[in-house]
Amino acid sequence: MPGRSPSRQDAAAGSVPPGAEGATSRPTGPLALFAVCLGFFMVLMDSSALNVALPAVREDLAGSLAGLEWLINGYTITLAAFLLSGGAVSDRWGARRVFEVSLLGFVVTSAACAASPGLGFLVTARVLQGVTAGGLLPASLAVIARMYPDPARRARALTVWGGVSSLALVFGPVLGGVLTTAVGWRSIFLINVPVGLLAWWLTRLQVPPSATREAALDPAGQALAVMVVGCGIGALIEGGAQGWTGVVTWTLLAATLASAAAFVAVERRAAAPVLPLGLLARPRFACGLAIGALFQFGAYGAQFALSLRLQSAWGLDALGAGLSFVPFAALWAFASFVLARAVTRTGPRPLLIGGALAAAAGACALLPLGGHPGWWIFFCGSALLGLGAGLMGPSLPAVVLSAVPADRSGLASGALNALRQIGGAVAIALFGVLLDGSPGPAGLRICLALVALGFLVVVMAVPAALPSRARARHATRP
Repeated sequence: MPGRSPSRQDAAAGSVPPGAEGATSRPTGPLALFAVCLGFFMVLMDSSALNVALPAVREDLAGSLAGLEWLINGYTITLAAFLLSGGAVSDRWGARRVFEVSLLGFVVTSAACAASPGLGFLVTARVLQGVTAGGLLPASLAVIARMYPDPARRARALTVWGGVSSLALVFGPVLGGVLTTAVGWRSIFLINVPVGLLAWWLTRLQVPPSATREAALDPAGQALAVMVVGCGIGALIEGGAQGWTGVVTWTLLAATLASAAAFVAVERRAAAPVLPLGLLARPRFACGLAIGALFQFGAYGAQFALSLRLQSAWGLDALGAGLSFVPFAALWAFASFVLARAVTRTGPRPLLIGGALAAAAGACALLPLGGHPGWWIFFCGSALLGLGAGLMGPSLPAVVLSAVPADRSGLASGALNALRQIGGAVAIALFGVLLDGSPGPAGLRICLALVALGFLVVVMAVPAALPSRARARHATRP
């Protein structure tokens, strides 16, 4: 890249040059990993906790279902789009610095969400919250990649990081139900203030400064990424709310296609693109991104659809809906922290295939759910879905990071998290349309069938993109 000196290249590879962020040779202890994972946990838990509070928000602020979809996806759109630049900014300005600033921004925007007087203000605050999260998520992964240059230690740290993300997604509904019932939905955002400040304080004390490297940013590519994601998700939401033949829907679809074409053209010519198109030609990298999107589509989308079904059709309150996900959460956590440790020995391939098969089976087991509570079906199916997702989640970062040089870890982590969030946003928008159009069991069953299909696509794609170790050794022989 133009302007990069050998010393900067060394810095990007993991050494911190003198004067960069006040670098010191401070050793990395367990509290450093805890601080990074705490901030990461807070951001992911915020979204999953809000899912079970949506009916309470709708009642308190007199919102529509489309308004609730914008509440979730307004955050997700900006998060997904800014994750791309968040990774590049982490590489350029130092992952720890970006992590700290993003933490404080998330705390401020969380307080604004809690103080929202209406749904419009809340959606706006969530959009700004998504911008800060777009810097925090890739920075957290980049910090870990820099803190643990040894491959074995990095693999263990990434397993913890992936397990923490799983815990946030699965225990969020439980905590959200407890807080909404006991205090109110605003407490879901207020709790981020002390947690975020604690993570920031520990980061300042325990996390060593990160390396930096000179690199130009890509504001045109970033703006077009926001347009592609925002207009595409917006078309799904407005198509369900106003009709697929409406002017707004078709305008958003046209804007999506135009901005996508412009994005490709800009990225081909940019000196430092937010998403280098050449990386997509690497099978392992492209596979990791696609699996990340399908993973979030299935795991997050199923959680969203089931949560609404539990409260709208089965008459549960937020606390009851949250507690109903305990088997789902327990199996996800067990798989993430116990079974997924095998990734350091077997590699990600068997865990991705086995996890996707289990998750698809869980979604299929949930298909018989109807208008009346079928608790055995729900508990068994959701537990199997959680088990499969827990096996898959911790393996995704290893797939993506192994496909790029160490100095592109921030960009790679940003791309992975962006595609994951896009997958979740598509699921929310699409499932919202299906559930609103078919309020009975049919809508939920279509959603679950799509979840199962997504996981089965993963099963078919992984062997082609991630060959077994025997095949890989054979391919490298002269």
